[in-house]
Amino acid sequence: MKSLLSILLITVAAQASAQLDLLSLRDAARSRDINRIAQLADASRGEVLEMYPQYYWYSLQLPQLNDSDLKPFFDRFEGTPLADRLRGEWLKELGKRQDWTAFDAHYLRADAPPIELQCFAAQSALAKADRNATLKLRPSWFSDQARPEACNPVYDALFEAKQLTNDDVWARIRLALAANKPDFARQLSARVGFPAALANRAITVAANTPEKALPKLAGNDRGTREAALFAIQRLARSDADKAAGWLGKLSRDWPEADQRYGWQELGQIAVRQHLPQANEWFERGGMSDLDESGRFWAVRAALLAQDPKTTLARIDAMPAEDLKLTVWRYWRAMALKSLNRVPEATVLLSELAGGEDFYSLLAKDALGSVAEAVTPPITTSEEQMRAVQQRPGIQRALALYDQDWRTEGMREWTWALRGLTPQEQVAAAQIAERNNLLDRMIFTAERTPGRVDPRLKYPTPYRPLVQAESRENGVDAAWVYGLIRQESRFMSTARSGVGASGLMQLMPATAKWVAGKLGMKGVSPSELNNIETNVRFGTFYLGYIQERLEGHPVLATAGYNAGPGRARNWQASQPMDAVIYIETIPFDETRDYVKKVMANAQHYGYLLGEQTTLAQRLATIPPKGGTVDAP
Repeated sequence: MKSLLSILLITVAAQASAQLDLLSLRDAARSRDINRIAQLADASRGEVLEMYPQYYWYSLQLPQLNDSDLKPFFDRFEGTPLADRLRGEWLKELGKRQDWTAFDAHYLRADAPPIELQCFAAQSALAKADRNATLKLRPSWFSDQARPEACNPVYDALFEAKQLTNDDVWARIRLALAANKPDFARQLSARVGFPAALANRAITVAANTPEKALPKLAGNDRGTREAALFAIQRLARSDADKAAGWLGKLSRDWPEADQRYGWQELGQIAVRQHLPQANEWFERGGMSDLDESGRFWAVRAALLAQDPKTTLARIDAMPAEDLKLTVWRYWRAMALKSLNRVPEATVLLSELAGGEDFYSLLAKDALGSVAEAVTPPITTSEEQMRAVQQRPGIQRALALYDQDWRTEGMREWTWALRGLTPQEQVAAAQIAERNNLLDRMIFTAERTPGRVDPRLKYPTPYRPLVQAESRENGVDAAWVYGLIRQESRFMSTARSGVGASGLMQLMPATAKWVAGKLGMKGVSPSELNNIETNVRFGTFYLGYIQERLEGHPVLATAGYNAGPGRARNWQASQPMDAVIYIETIPFDETRDYVKKVMANAQHYGYLLGEQTTLAQRLATIPPKGGTVDAP
């Protein structure tokens, strides 16, 4: 038999007749069967997926290889996602070996290297007495996440050069405590002498029984102040007013910056609970030194308080990067409008109205009837489609999808789009459509600059089924389509990390509950991938929770994602503007989800010829009342 490496170095131009069995390859890779992988590599020479067994052959043996062994793979497959993936693995190996000559050569070609590789690169620079590279990594210190071991020598060098100080350690301890990671904060405290207030037992008491801990945290040393702030934050989650009382009592002799931080943190916790005190507490804390999340919640507190003057002031205090986001441009316009600065508001809204996202649709609605110049969509030809389909990356993606290697197929598809013209991107979207890869079609169409045929962004498969089940359950078909698009991108076999399945991403417990309501004995997990079953169960559940959540689609959408009980809890005791309700949803994922589903529904409404306006979808949220008996 030929040597393993000689098998991998042969290049065959003609397409082999056999097709690589990816299931066999995956089994061989999991069992680390090098000989079987070599056989698959030999059998697949010249095929569109020939690099895949070769990749696994190299990847599983990296500790035994040297740079010259991998050179043929990189020479042959440079510019592909697998080459980048293998290079990332090889760079980690080279970093561990401290082989900085080979590392530096490969690092120059790495695509978006992660923090571990950035730290190895800084180590390489340190080995050459170049300390400037370490300075670039100083911002990475300020994180509530533990960093890879490769970063420790870099941070040590920064401390030695006094580019990081004890104050920076305390800043990171504060980040860890704010993220409720007391164990990590305790580990960090080693750099500042293990203060007693952050010892294991003390910080555990502060985390679990803050009211018990707070009377013992009256000191004014740095460790005690940080522990007290942590305990106050923990208490605020159950009793914000009591936490504010402790902050006022303990902080009298604290530095002003610590006092402001305490009120800022209480403001963030309170606004997530929709407490009216939030705006006042942010006012006491001010906007200085707030991180991005804090700045955003400060504005939301002003929105919740219906205080346009403070809303405008806090938005105007944001950095320029924040002000590029459509969310804050929209709310700035609405604050200006409320303050009778209508011409300024109209300019902002007009700029926003050209887009397709949630805030662009809101801007169009706020402007009223405005004549729009309709640009014809980008078109492409069959010849262009054939040319795009012949691109190796597209070929590999289609072959991977054909054997249900979806993650790898998505990666190949994304890389294949690099450098395509808008017309070629539209051609790629149409290729995805013809291959029933609706998720890739939507992904590609959304990223194409210029106007794209709406059906490529908002497909309507299974229309008779969706419309029939929508009528049966008293829900808007455009809304159902908007929800499916956000949940699964029309992948009927989609499965989330928490176990939700199918087009409408139903959890097993929810499906079991729906089956009971429909008089069925139950439903197996595999049945949930059946399109008819999934749409039937999903629309029933959506209609059911809509009926029990004041008949409001915004509440039901939030409830579909986060649970109807939470959607109910986020209502106020008085009527509430629906857009402010959405903007102040405490969960980032649910807030983003509701915005996208509502925007999707509006676009689908146009395509389906429905008459529902955005204002109708976003009618005033009624006061909280009643309970919901749904999972």
